[in-house]
Amino acid sequence: MSDSTNALGQAKYQVRFDWGLRGARRILPGAHVVVLVDALLVTTQAVLAAERGSTLAIGAEAAPDVAATEAADLARELAGHDVVVLAASLRNREAVARRILALQESRGERLFVAVVAAGERATEAGERADEAPAGGIRFAIEDQLTAGAVIDALVRLGIDHTSPEAAVACAAFEGLRHAAVHLIGAAGTGAGLAADGRRDEVRQATQRDVTDVVPVLRDGVFGA
Repeated sequence: MSDSTNALGQAKYQVRFDWGLRGARRILPGAHVVVLVDALLVTTQAVLAAERGSTLAIGAEAAPDVAATEAADLARELAGHDVVVLAASLRNREAVARRILALQESRGERLFVAVVAAGERATEAGERADEAPAGGIRFAIEDQLTAGAVIDALVRLGIDHTSPEAAVACAAFEGLRHAAVHLIGAAGTGAGLAADGRRDEVRQATQRDVTDVVPVLRDGVFGA
């Protein structure tokens, strides 16, 4: 991972925010917890699986639609580092914040948190996600808003030494919280899922604070 003295690493801040695999590499040094956000796909699937008492494989045993995501690449890389990796969605963002506060209290000192929005593999017309070059991502607004919602929950619990990047993500959610459901459903990924008959997945991903489960990445699997 990159040098924590890099100005882009946000190293002096307790709560950091960046996008994708390269962003994770920038802000991971010195972090104790990584909050992974792939709001309409992987992390919401992980939360839903945990609600059912199940798990979501994201490593070698991952299903093809999971394995081809930026979130899967992130999880595979993060698995090799001594950090706690949590899956966040709107469904559990308050629970994620409470888990981080509990970890900080258990540690007895300030915990550093890297919030990483996965984004989506940037594809050309007719190109599948698994054909897109790794590292090229589209900044999906559902991930921006959901990451901001997690940061908002952290701030309200007093974990509020945020980087400018994290503060902007938080402000985006705060300013648009009443429109978030519509915006996530109407934006590209949500509209595409709805057109494919997956409207229920979008609806589930936009339900806010409806569960206390917090999936944790262990050995390539997200489980509660």
